[in-house]
Amino acid sequence: MTFERFTVKARRAVVTAQEQARELKHDHIGTEHLLLGLLEVPDSTAARVLHGLGYDKETARADIAAVVEPGTRERSGHIPFAPGAKRTLELALREAQQLHHTDIGTEHVLLALVSEGEGVGAKVLAERIVPVSRIRAAVLASSEGSQDVAGGPWPAGTAATEDTLSAAGALAGGAPVGSHHLLEAMLRAENSMAARVLRELGVDPDAVAAKIDELDPETTTDANPEEAAAREMELRLVDGEVHLILRDPATVTIAQQVTELSGGPVTGVGPVAGMFVPLWRSTNQLLLQIRRVLQPEPGAVDGPAESKAAEIVRTALAPRLRR
Repeated sequence: MTFERFTVKARRAVVTAQEQARELKHDHIGTEHLLLGLLEVPDSTAARVLHGLGYDKETARADIAAVVEPGTRERSGHIPFAPGAKRTLELALREAQQLHHTDIGTEHVLLALVSEGEGVGAKVLAERIVPVSRIRAAVLASSEGSQDVAGGPWPAGTAATEDTLSAAGALAGGAPVGSHHLLEAMLRAENSMAARVLRELGVDPDAVAAKIDELDPETTTDANPEEAAAREMELRLVDGEVHLILRDPATVTIAQQVTELSGGPVTGVGPVAGMFVPLWRSTNQLLLQIRRVLQPEPGAVDGPAESKAAEIVRTALAPRLRR
């Protein structure tokens, strides 16, 4: 299956679906992984629609875990699409055509997921969002329409443009894409015209990356509170324990209130255990993603639309993670 007509965010969702299947040790990409992939692109139309209906990725993970067991061994290399997922991606084209949209966005994949009806993705949505037709109504009512790229439909671009936008999204890591992500992605797309011009002008990608890490985006129009909080986070291994450190004032204030109300540290036992599960999953997913950047799996093949983007991201992030 080709993905030329898929928007950058739709491609990212499909690639992320493969990663979700790998995390769950599944040997195929199913509709449940497509649903998780859509929710892992938080600034996409599909994710915004689902969030507006009260459905988020933590809920999706819990719903899917209740009906689909994880696999028993790690998966490497390319993971194929299951028939239901293939049918969903084919239906996404029909959904776009019916809405007279030229590109296939995340909202079309979401609509196709629902109309496919038989897969785990459709079934868990139908259990939570009643009637499930509310999803179609919310998509049609969305002011964003099919515009997964803010500000209107993105014009047709070259292969270098697609690679740059995909890499910028991956460098942003789920946060809104900033101009600094675009700049670094553009510099590292080695065969692009933009990269050639900047390199011939003496602009070094590693020097730009170092300056990006040095400067505080809070003083620019690229500021966003989530990335500011993330910059204050740290993961440490201390005496066989993984310490997750959050330093942003808002989280510290809430933690102070919780510990005062509970009379001490909160641990994941008893009824509280379920509240800790999403944090445990997210932490493990983060560590696995970082490990894949630092040590790619032998013979691993990235998704067809993202192989160059994945290479750019590894080149950009691996040296910084080893500091």
